[in-house]
Amino acid sequence: MTNSNNLAAAYAAYQTEANLDAALRFIRLLRSAGKVEDAIALAHQWSSKAETLMGRAQLGIDMSYLGMFAAAEILLQEVLPQLASDAEAYYQVQTELSVVKYCQGNFHEAHALQKSLHQPQWCEVWTRLASANRDNSWFLPFNDKVLHNQPVAGKCILVSGEGGAGDLLQLCRYMERLRQEGAATIYCSAPPSLHGLLKNGGLAIEVVEASHELMRECDFITWPFALFTRYQQSPYFPSAADAYLALAADYILPDLIQEKLRGQAGNRKRIGLNWRSGTTVRHEPFRSMELQTLLPLLENSSAEFFSLQVGELNEQEKMLMERHRIVDLGAHLRSFEDTAHVMEQLDLLISVDSAPAHLAGARNRPVWLMLAQASDYRWYDCQRFTPWYSSMRLYRQARLGDWQPVIADMAEALRG
Repeated sequence: MTNSNNLAAAYAAYQTEANLDAALRFIRLLRSAGKVEDAIALAHQWSSKAETLMGRAQLGIDMSYLGMFAAAEILLQEVLPQLASDAEAYYQVQTELSVVKYCQGNFHEAHALQKSLHQPQWCEVWTRLASANRDNSWFLPFNDKVLHNQPVAGKCILVSGEGGAGDLLQLCRYMERLRQEGAATIYCSAPPSLHGLLKNGGLAIEVVEASHELMRECDFITWPFALFTRYQQSPYFPSAADAYLALAADYILPDLIQEKLRGQAGNRKRIGLNWRSGTTVRHEPFRSMELQTLLPLLENSSAEFFSLQVGELNEQEKMLMERHRIVDLGAHLRSFEDTAHVMEQLDLLISVDSAPAHLAGARNRPVWLMLAQASDYRWYDCQRFTPWYSSMRLYRQARLGDWQPVIADMAEALRG
């Protein structure tokens, strides 16, 4: 069934049933189809009509996904105390409440909510929610090892896997804080694509892929986002004014990449591009974009563009890349270590919110980040500059799904 057929069926069901469940299904389909204004109008309409506790909680979560942070906060704040007897619902609503508070710049309230959810009793809940068939028996024997506020001096710490590569690149800065507290050994679970980069990155860690056996051996278990709540005292501290990931001096890029990096000619600015993510997290379909959306940038004759986009390219992307002579590096990148060394030879990266942008920031390389209006909560409500990375400039949508002013703003900056 096509997207338009799905919408038509959902609209017909909503007209027939006219209840909150049908409205929520229709809101989600409108959102996924990019019909944001219609979805927002329908969510507003039901904010005064939703009667059940779980219905109001779910509507608040859907509002948050639509970037309706103030309206979502009202609903979530209202229902949270009434969910105390339902651990899973309470966890999910408090998590979303922290998100909307972060996104409105209310860091300290948001951080307190999130920090409390990393206590051991809540780890049992979120591992249950995250496990297949809600079977978290793999975790239960180690629940007493969860790190919260305990001292770590002389201890062996496992930083287990959580989130994507970009999350780990952003939050691995806290490994140094563990070391400064006196941790004897720090194991970091990471996907293979990050192993070389992290092993050569100058962090006092041992990089591993699988971590279950280490759960038995280590003194404490933690996760990157738990370290964020442990160490990030304010939006601004600790920050990373300089690069916090090093590169191996003797690393050699493949000959084909080196050849493509030599460029065409002249003194044009060399700009890397990354326009979509390969994941399907909550911020899609608004985090990514079509390559053609970047046309006002690609038409700048004073710049030479290099694609860092990995994965299969569609026919339209191939056609646009050929027409605008975009050099395809993404097809030849083997790891994030390759990508990091490529970035050293570029003047700027322009990227959506994905791992390459975090890598550029971690290396203190110039990067312009294109953010959807309903973006990840870690960008807070910052409009242009972010305390996360001193080399990064933000370009944020004013309306969810509307990239045109963002791209026009960047095109003007490039011309300047």
